[in-house]
Amino acid sequence: MNSQNSQIIPIEGIIKNYPWGSYSALARHQGKDASVEPEAELWFGDHPQGPAKIIDSIDTLEQVTQRFGSLPFLAKILAVEHSLSLQVHPALTDIPSLAAVRKDENHKPEMVIALTRFEALVGFASSEATLDLLRQLNSPHVDRLLTEPISRGATRRELLEGILGVDDHDGILDSLLEGLGNIDHTRAKWLRELVELYAPKLDPLATLLCDLIILEPGECIYLPPRCVHAYLNGVVVEIMANSDNVIRGGLTHKAIDKGNFLALIDLATESAQRIEPNSAPGVRRWNPPISDFSICEFHGTEIEQEFDVADHSIAFAWHGHASITPSDDSLSEVVAIGQRNGALLPPGSYHISGHGSLWVATGKGR
Repeated sequence: MNSQNSQIIPIEGIIKNYPWGSYSALARHQGKDASVEPEAELWFGDHPQGPAKIIDSIDTLEQVTQRFGSLPFLAKILAVEHSLSLQVHPALTDIPSLAAVRKDENHKPEMVIALTRFEALVGFASSEATLDLLRQLNSPHVDRLLTEPISRGATRRELLEGILGVDDHDGILDSLLEGLGNIDHTRAKWLRELVELYAPKLDPLATLLCDLIILEPGECIYLPPRCVHAYLNGVVVEIMANSDNVIRGGLTHKAIDKGNFLALIDLATESAQRIEPNSAPGVRRWNPPISDFSICEFHGTEIEQEFDVADHSIAFAWHGHASITPSDDSLSEVVAIGQRNGALLPPGSYHISGHGSLWVATGKGR
């Protein structure tokens, strides 16, 4: 490994195996038919929970970045085959109160860009939209648990307190299932699957309070800290602050942290926001309303682009390959990216040549 901070460093991303992952999406990306275990995430970063490996070295990216400071972001490819837990991530002001459960001392805003159709529960729906959905369900049992309290002014926090982790002893979930033919097909599909997975817990009812969003390829949404969410299905590029802090409230067989979850959730509607890219021929850049990160994509069958980065950045690919070289006369320094291979780029100007969907994650506006 070249030890100079001014050199491009080839890296290998880290696969994370979680039950909600896919046996095929990341496997195909790596040129395999299928994986032995579900592959959920491919990490490109220096977070201690999964630092990228330095190719042809025993070092990890975490050891390299210690020389100049940790990266402010963590980039991933997520392959969601089954739903994730209903969860939130903390704000910086929440970190001191989470000493017993946090994995690091950073907040975790995040942004996803769809590579395939992507379905997720993100943020809370308005009371009007929730009541309209409940009227369509036409379930007396659900009405007693949700519609009537909402009409009396109950907060979402109070509603979730009575749902998450609570067992169904009154046939509420059966009543919910009977009304699914009256509502949107996609939402009905997910409610049916979540009831099958988590009954007798009432957790699936919590999704009735949330916005169901669908992203088509290239569409993007930004989730600030404290935004309640559960990713349901699809493949995305995800970039976030360099953190692995997760507080789970429900829809999981793992232990939940109901107290911290209810304390942290942002009760406002529309806390998440869709981000439109700044576009030019063959390139798109997404800039969220925070300073931790931004990301750009070079796309096409014959990519030849010049770009600059003002701080250390990470390049990786999705269903494509590329070579990256400095834009000066250092033509001997060529690094290939593709499949699990990426590159740590020091500040400078670069030329990228290749095909597919090629990504560069960096600090905002760089």
